Amino acid sequence: MLITDLFSLEDFKESIPFTAIGARTCYSSGDLDYLLNDPRVVSREDRAKFLSKLGNYKHFSVFAHSFAYKDLSQLEDGLIDRYLEDEFKGLPKKKKAEIVAMKIASTKFKSHYNPEYPTVIGVSLRHYLEDMLQQSEEEYFKTFEKMAEYDIPVKPLGSRENTTLIGLIREYDGYGVFFIDNVSRTMTHQLVRHTALNYSQRSQRYVREDQNLLIIPPSVENSDFRLKNPDHLDAYLRLIGDYLRVIEGSDAKKELLEAVGSRIRSFVEDYTGKGELSLKDIYLLLDQLAEAVYDTSVYAGKVKREDARFILPHGRKTTIVVSGTLSWIKDFIKKRLDPHAQWEIQKVADQMKQLLLEQGIDV
Repeated sequence: MLITDLFSLEDFKESIPFTAIGARTCYSSGDLDYLLNDPRVVSREDRAKFLSKLGNYKHFSVFAHSFAYKDLSQLEDGLIDRYLEDEFKGLPKKKKAEIVAMKIASTKFKSHYNPEYPTVIGVSLRHYLEDMLQQSEEEYFKTFEKMAEYDIPVKPLGSRENTTLIGLIREYDGYGVFFIDNVSRTMTHQLVRHTALNYSQRSQRYVREDQNLLIIPPSVENSDFRLKNPDHLDAYLRLIGDYLRVIEGSDAKKELLEAVGSRIRSFVEDYTGKGELSLKDIYLLLDQLAEAVYDTSVYAGKVKREDARFILPHGRKTTIVVSGTLSWIKDFIKKRLDPHAQWEIQKVADQMKQLLLEQGIDV
């Protein structure tokens, strides 16, 4: 079944920039303000070229952030009949549209069907492009050129701490797009288990971790534990310093080595002579040591970042774009507001809930 027969690129034009934000999130360390001024997001031509490049790589997942609904009963009978067996073509038009909508829902991964609107089907730009590629590779690549015709600015609808609602479809079961920053990979490992939603996360394969941070849980931050053994601190600082000397002896670009050296020396200076260590201090020392090994692997060992990242803690800060129908977003919120959910994902779920309530969406 070809989604391209039932939908047009025009149906997705309002939400195409959300796909660009999701894609840029994967390859950038910038915050939302940075992305909202990135030419590959805000410029029609640059955005089309960027998305075309992703299309060439068959990187379809980011296109799921663009979504549209259609009432198939509004289409011509002949178009609906094309996807029906002869025995059903004599049925009333609404019944035929219902059958076709259910066919799409049963064959297209993450399409959306609700019996409350039996003739309506929701699909993403991903579905459209995948079907277009099967139909004609030439038309597939022309589709990205057509994307340059649309100039729809992204205007975030609201923010709560580290969560921003950047897109919202209200019709039928709706669709929401959220930008979530400054959360740990431990949290996003839990988040992506909600498989009905769509995700684009900052990549450790392509984005440098040199200036990244460790998310410290409140229980660690507030712990009364203190370690008063100076040998423990000295051992960490000595190891970190040893790795710095190895890194600075590599043949990597001067500006990269200067950035790494500045970060490590500043950290060592802050901790030199510290009388006792809190639990948070120990976490940060271990994180800085892991990063020193990461930098050594990349700059001196010539290991790709995608392999060097294996040494980095799960608690490292990351950014992720999350989208999905409001019904599935509400399902996530309900499950993760449970008191048994971990603090960080509970916090994000509550922020998403508050942002939807501000938009008059009952949660």
